[in-house]
Amino acid sequence: MYALVMQSARRLLVVGSVLLLIACTTSSGPTGADTGKATPMDPLSRARIHTELAALYYQQGSMRTALDELANATRIDPDYAPAYSMLGLVYMQLGERDRANTSFQKAVALAPGDPEIRNNYGLFLCDTQQYPSGLTQLNMALANPLYATPAKALVTAARCARQMGDDALANSYRQRALQYGVTTGEAPQVPNRQTLQ
Repeated sequence: MYALVMQSARRLLVVGSVLLLIACTTSSGPTGADTGKATPMDPLSRARIHTELAALYYQQGSMRTALDELANATRIDPDYAPAYSMLGLVYMQLGERDRANTSFQKAVALAPGDPEIRNNYGLFLCDTQQYPSGLTQLNMALANPLYATPAKALVTAARCARQMGDDALANSYRQRALQYGVTTGEAPQVPNRQTLQ
């Protein structure tokens, strides 16, 4: 009971914080002085807020609410790629592969250079046993010098390569992940004696 009350309180706090942020947006007059008048946020900012809320609900396991927030985000800004990537993750979690794939493809089409989107799509493809395509997406994320979390893609790529049966490639990704201080949680695959003979 206590956990349920706390979860509801956290949700209320998140929603209240976002509403407060939206309500506190004011405009400045020609002299830069605050006029105190609330102005509507631009569509990109509003879509981003709905997508961020969806990510929080996704992390809490509230997929229906996450989908509602993402529907708002894509309605407000139909070209906001991160919303489609998040939508792909939600559908992936719900086991709706076709919808997840369509969402990821839309996200990639809208932002082909976004490494986070490439990472998410690669994760999906590897989880659906489309290993070569998944590794291609993950490598595209890793090729971006501005990618903030390459270790995440390296860990996923190591797992993907191992599931594909390419232990040498999996070990290569593991070694690269170690450079970031991250382990994959798996022991490196060492060939047994029979394969060496």
